[in-house]
Amino acid sequence: MNKKVILIAFLTLLALGGLIFYTYSPASHSLVPTVNPASLKTTPTQNTSSGKNIAFNTYHNKDLTENFYTIQFPQSWTPQANQSGSYVFKFDSGTGKVETIDVPDNSTLELFILSQDEPKLKNSLTDYKKTNYQKLSINGHDSYQLEYTSSQNGATYQTTRTYITGADKAGLITLMVWVDQNSLVAPVFGTIINSFQWEK
Repeated sequence: MNKKVILIAFLTLLALGGLIFYTYSPASHSLVPTVNPASLKTTPTQNTSSGKNIAFNTYHNKDLTENFYTIQFPQSWTPQANQSGSYVFKFDSGTGKVETIDVPDNSTLELFILSQDEPKLKNSLTDYKKTNYQKLSINGHDSYQLEYTSSQNGATYQTTRTYITGADKAGLITLMVWVDQNSLVAPVFGTIINSFQWEK
């Protein structure tokens, strides 16, 4: 009888220990967010860029609670596989991406850019050279834009990274193009950036 009681007590403590471990371990908080099918549906729209009518698709990202947003990309850009909360596109002379990023609670978005994100870019990119940095307002949200050139596979690219303040995460739009094509696509880039809006 005593052996049964001891065995039951031991199994109970083992199960309780496993439950406590799961509840407070990092594994219990590392659920991978999935792409919401609604985020893949698009709404076609026409925009004028440099006097030309260009067909865009409006994307309504519903992947991450408290971080819903809309953005427009040209219909001619090819969508690539994307992670939850983001879109990635390719076009003839470059790439485009929008995503949400975490900013540490003890930092501001601008401090994060200048003290963490830009130093990472300098260390990871070949021939990194900052060409511009400015503060903007995009649809009523404080935003910051970092522009730079870098080399990749023997080609020189101009990249525009636009960071948009959000209630929870920040939005980040990264647009990269061959440097000699930058002036041609700059108006389209402007349309994409200014189309970003947080949704409730």
